[in-house]
Amino acid sequence: MSIRSGQPGINSQEYASYKFLIPKKDEQNKIAKFLSLLDERIATQSQIIEKYESLIKGLTHFILNGKQANVRLKDCVACNSSTLTESEFEGIDGLYPVYGATGIIAYSPQCTVDEDSILVIKDGANVGRVQYVTGKYSTIGTLNYLTVKNGFSLRYIYYLLRCFNFDKYKMGSGIPHVYFKDYGNKLIFCPPIEEQNKIARMLSLVEEKLVLEGILLNAYSLHKQYMLKNIFI
Repeated sequence: MSIRSGQPGINSQEYASYKFLIPKKDEQNKIAKFLSLLDERIATQSQIIEKYESLIKGLTHFILNGKQANVRLKDCVACNSSTLTESEFEGIDGLYPVYGATGIIAYSPQCTVDEDSILVIKDGANVGRVQYVTGKYSTIGTLNYLTVKNGFSLRYIYYLLRCFNFDKYKMGSGIPHVYFKDYGNKLIFCPPIEEQNKIARMLSLVEEKLVLEGILLNAYSLHKQYMLKNIFI
């Protein structure tokens, strides 16, 4: 790649002179076939994950179909926020995960939260996406974290929010935002706590399978990267 005063780039004269190791035609076909099969398996695995995602949402809708909303979301969970920024964790290492909009962004020697929570992205492209987290951790300011109130199951609320339509609560013409003061007033259906726990346990079994399939997809992707690196470099 050429380093120029403006945009960095490459041109055909530069890379046309590079030499590559080209195996015999039969070997090329074997390599191409193997990588094609691996790509197909990765695509299939992605479809499996999408189906499990749809299954969780479908089961949640089926369970709640026809049920009369009886409580506001803000009466089930408390909304908390953070003033921390991603830059504050640069060059820091520790035991406790720090969550941002893309997942774990760092590890810190201290934590700000020590209870199970539902993370809600409140700013940006993925606004409204939720994640269930356990243990000690911290968050940055792009997230709210919801903690459960007495008489309610956090897992149950989490599965409801996975099907929640945040679109009607989005604000901002540039970067979209959602505010708990708005969507927290939404009426939802909550049965007695025993029934909430029962529903949550059933959906958790499906989600555990979803997590395993995600691990398998990651393994396939890493295997492909390893093969590409060792075959062509």
